[in-house]
Amino acid sequence: MRTYSTVGITLTVKKYRGTERLVAFYTREYGKVEAVAKGIGKPRSKLAPLVEPLTLSKLFFAKGRQIDYLTQGEVIECFYELRRPVRRYGYACYLAELTATATEPGLANPSLFEALKASLAAMASANDPQVIGWAYCLKLLTELGLAPVLDRCAVCEGPLTGSATYQAAAGGLVCDDCQPLPQSGRTISQPTRGVLRSLLNMPADRLGRLRISSQTRQQITDLLRQHIAYHLDLHPKSEQFLAELPALAEKT
Repeated sequence: MRTYSTVGITLTVKKYRGTERLVAFYTREYGKVEAVAKGIGKPRSKLAPLVEPLTLSKLFFAKGRQIDYLTQGEVIECFYELRRPVRRYGYACYLAELTATATEPGLANPSLFEALKASLAAMASANDPQVIGWAYCLKLLTELGLAPVLDRCAVCEGPLTGSATYQAAAGGLVCDDCQPLPQSGRTISQPTRGVLRSLLNMPADRLGRLRISSQTRQQITDLLRQHIAYHLDLHPKSEQFLAELPALAEKT
């Protein structure tokens, strides 16, 4: 049975058979790897720490006929700080779920792996995890070749002046002259476009310096949600949890 090793981040864990778990990792050398971890439900399982979501580990796998098996490993970073507060944990889980559902097994993308690792590391000490989440979403979409067009009109490719409108079907921002009739879509203001440029260019550990209005936050949230739903046909479960966070905060 052929074996291989790599460094990876645990994305999702699902029940499989008995004490086995089906785990999705995102790795540097192999992209997404889906593997079975045996005996996770047993006390003192040596594999249990490796399958904790959001954990960075050195991983060893055995190649199976239909599915691979996690055989051993060593935890590099647990990112314990991502577990609380709940807002930080919610955004970290969103990045993990989005990566697991948007990528295909076996397609290596070291740049995306490094972006995910840097985003989780920055999020672990961030007061504003939402901003880091936005930046990673844009990086993921860019790596998949599905990034929204933000620097020009997605229809005529002309410059954008003043406000523009996001049109999912067009794949990005649309100028006033190219607006469909009747007009629809999400208005994206000039200040919001400036924040989007910063998200694309700033390192993850510096994104917390951005000062962002509530209006801009809502515009960016709506744009990314619509773009991911339309172009990836994804509606991550953790997205609903994030939407409920303001109400949860009021109760605590």
